[in-house]
Amino acid sequence: MNWSVLDPLSTDMMNEMVEKRGGVATTESRYSIESEREAMKAGMGPYYSFLQRHGIKSEPDLYYIASHTVANLKLNLISLNSAYLFSRKYNYHGYVGRPQLMAAEGAVSSQREPSFNITLVHHPLEAVVPPSQEETKRRLFAFSDIILNGHVHSPRVSVEYTARMLGRSREGPPPVISCARCVFDEANDPTVTSGYSIIGIDFEYEKVAVIKVWEVEFEKQKGEWHYDEKKQTYPMVVKVSSGSGEEMGRVGPKVTDAERSLLDRWKKEKGG
Repeated sequence: MNWSVLDPLSTDMMNEMVEKRGGVATTESRYSIESEREAMKAGMGPYYSFLQRHGIKSEPDLYYIASHTVANLKLNLISLNSAYLFSRKYNYHGYVGRPQLMAAEGAVSSQREPSFNITLVHHPLEAVVPPSQEETKRRLFAFSDIILNGHVHSPRVSVEYTARMLGRSREGPPPVISCARCVFDEANDPTVTSGYSIIGIDFEYEKVAVIKVWEVEFEKQKGEWHYDEKKQTYPMVVKVSSGSGEEMGRVGPKVTDAERSLLDRWKKEKGG
């Protein structure tokens, strides 16, 4: 966030949504006006400049979709902006909004081939402004096959899952992977180990067979980032069982040779 260019409109809208009944309707009304929508996202100007320098242009409704063909599937990475409205008073809260969600859903729903949608949204549902949480949840779940959240820092990755979570036809909640971890100044909490996550998805025919999460930590004594296959929590694997249901296991290193090669290359690039 660039506080020096943050438009007062952004703060006013966030405060009104939290404090006043009807605040969400007011925000949606003003969001529909292009000049006001541009003012709302002014505080994220450096972020959008960064994207443009790398040839990435988000849609007018703030979302961005990158699509790739994987195992006969159109794999969509759907990035939603939940931080364009921001208030120092309510800095925990984010807001995606109906117009952005509907526009992103329409973009992926128009595709003819089978698709698998990975939605990235910084704020988890519990951090979305309360009056908008239920609709945000309903619309996110309607088109997402996996949701990746950030914002809430935790020493460990967490995965929320339900039956039929893999290879789902968008019935019921998708798995939600919270992977913000703890990459921040440890001076505030020396007991916390900084870390981030690598998420791997194995496709089989037209569904996902396995989700793997590697938890990467910073080792202070050596001054380097590392993952440890010897620990029983690396990687965390969510897989389809041989039966009719699904199971989740925190298991040892069930890693293919190809994955091991990729991880070794990653370690070398990091100077490990």
